[in-house]
Amino acid sequence: MSMPPRVRALKIAIVLTAVFNLLGLLVLLRGTPRVFTLFMFVGETLFVVAVILLIAAVLADLRAKELF
Repeated sequence: MSMPPRVRALKIAIVLTAVFNLLGLLVLLRGTPRVFTLFMFVGETLFVVAVILLIAAVLADLRAKELF
């Protein structure tokens, strides 16, 4: 059974947020300039994409009227 695109977008958003959090933890534990630069360029981009996907998934759910 195939899942709807809004569910797939939500799962991708969750995974991207988890990767962002792991990069943040890496910065916290090993605060080298290279790790921080990686976090600032890759981590923040992942988080922005995750937020956009989350907003898209919420709007798709509202349009489908299948919240409950």
